[in-house]
Amino acid sequence: MNKTLKVNILSYYCATILLVIAQSLPHAILTPLLLNKGLSLSQIMIIQATYSLCVLLSEYPSGVLADLINRKMLFIVSKLVLVCSFFCVLWLDSFVSMVLAWGIYGLSNALDSGTIDATLITNIKDQKEDLSPFIAKSRQISFIGLIIGSCSGSFLYLKYSVSMYYISVLLTLLCISVIILFFKDDSSHKLEKKRQLQILKQHVRESFRELKDKPLLKNLILLSLILQIFFQSHFQLWQAYLLDKQITENYLFIFYISFQIIGILVHFCNANSYNQYMTITMIFLTGLASALLLSMDILLFVSAYMISVALFTYIDFIVSYQFSLYVSKEKISSLTSLKSSVSRVISVIILGITSLELLIFSPTIVIAVHFISTLILTCVFLYKVKI
Repeated sequence: MNKTLKVNILSYYCATILLVIAQSLPHAILTPLLLNKGLSLSQIMIIQATYSLCVLLSEYPSGVLADLINRKMLFIVSKLVLVCSFFCVLWLDSFVSMVLAWGIYGLSNALDSGTIDATLITNIKDQKEDLSPFIAKSRQISFIGLIIGSCSGSFLYLKYSVSMYYISVLLTLLCISVIILFFKDDSSHKLEKKRQLQILKQHVRESFRELKDKPLLKNLILLSLILQIFFQSHFQLWQAYLLDKQITENYLFIFYISFQIIGILVHFCNANSYNQYMTITMIFLTGLASALLLSMDILLFVSAYMISVALFTYIDFIVSYQFSLYVSKEKISSLTSLKSSVSRVISVIILGITSLELLIFSPTIVIAVHFISTLILTCVFLYKVKI
């Protein structure tokens, strides 16, 4: 690995942890923050839906764009857009302004899809280096950033309220500075104005052709869609599940930290040592243990839940690694964005179904059914399809 690539990777890690901390500062207190701005819970749901919609509409086009222009510049633009969303939260209070803020936030995340991370993946593959350590360390750093950001945000909000977003602005600007100063990117593609639309259309067609020619990529996308059943249920309902199990809200933060620690530990696994049949066996055994999610014994249901989180975090890690390994360097940004966009569509559908299920069933029943369903579908899929 040459010196330039080493410096680029290190600067990417530094920028990532700064960015994740900046974005996760309000994670633990976002609902009370918005309630204090005079919004209702239903309005908060609309705001979150606006974010998802903006990401969905913008992510694939931005991924295609990232394949055709300088990715470093697109990354910087995405972070400047993120800063704009932070200032909207700081200076504005109305429902419409918060919808605008979260719409801008969604656009920022979409623009960031497949930028400098895609450049690094391409460079690592070009130098015949192992891709697994980079992906694992990137995710571990993100998990660490989430822990630092959410913990810090909980305390900062008590003292500074919404003004803590100024810290998010500062951290994001530091992130931009690190990339400007230390990240070297020569992936610049100049588009002639008259040919821009033609080239974009051709690039999209070629991206879908690559999916057709490489069944493995298509299968990895399908598996990532199945995993959304688990992840959306987990992300949205873990607090409700634990409260339903008589865990007081004072202890919820401990579980949040535990999930991040599990993520860090899982990513110490070597993605190259993945074995399909061993994974199927693990899924089957975890499926049997998942019945314990219905138990009222705290040791049993917490153990079953944590094992499920660890297993699916591992499978998601393998999917991301395999996808990055086999996608072509010319289409990596657009196909990564396509994978993310399709997953987001499925996520919205899953959340809609979940909201209806909760009208009839308790969070415990919904979580157990969704976890077991994901285990069964994943096991069947891996058995029938070679990944």
